[in-house]
Amino acid sequence: MIAGTIGVSIVAAILAMAVPALAQTDTNMSAPSQRAPISAPRTGAGDSMAMPSGGMDMSKAPAHFAPTRQAYTTNHRFLVTLTAVPKPIPFEKYFDLRFAVYDTKHPAKPLPDAGLALFAGMRHGLKHGFAHGMNSTPKIVDRDGVVTVSGMYFHMMGPWTLKVAVHSGSDTGVAYFQLPCCGS
Repeated sequence: MIAGTIGVSIVAAILAMAVPALAQTDTNMSAPSQRAPISAPRTGAGDSMAMPSGGMDMSKAPAHFAPTRQAYTTNHRFLVTLTAVPKPIPFEKYFDLRFAVYDTKHPAKPLPDAGLALFAGMRHGLKHGFAHGMNSTPKIVDRDGVVTVSGMYFHMMGPWTLKVAVHSGSDTGVAYFQLPCCGS
């Protein structure tokens, strides 16, 4: 029972950070009748639960901005260019992207041995990481310095962030791209 109580205490502590009303809740599992009731915070909007101010933006409207076309890796080791992107990016349909990777010391020719890993998600107001990712697993094919990513699928409208991890030989780097979904 001790392990269960500790587990419940950890979960309650995590929830207390997310919902302040839970911070006052007793997590003693041995006396359920003595526990304080758990209630959602009042929103002032009737019976519906609204996001707290500063919460995640869950826009259903298309994003209207130009996609990022090139980005340096955070360590400035590589320049990654987005050479092909559909316009507009389709909503709830599969599409492909094409990238090229350049050595910043010799930017005239794409690196033939550069490999990519790609992670796509929406931040919904988060400064770091993703609130969620895509509902697909893209396939990445590298041919003569051109990297094709097929099977991209944006299931929500709004700004999407691509985290592109690059490796060439023993060098690595990460670049970020913003893509709008979806519309004209």
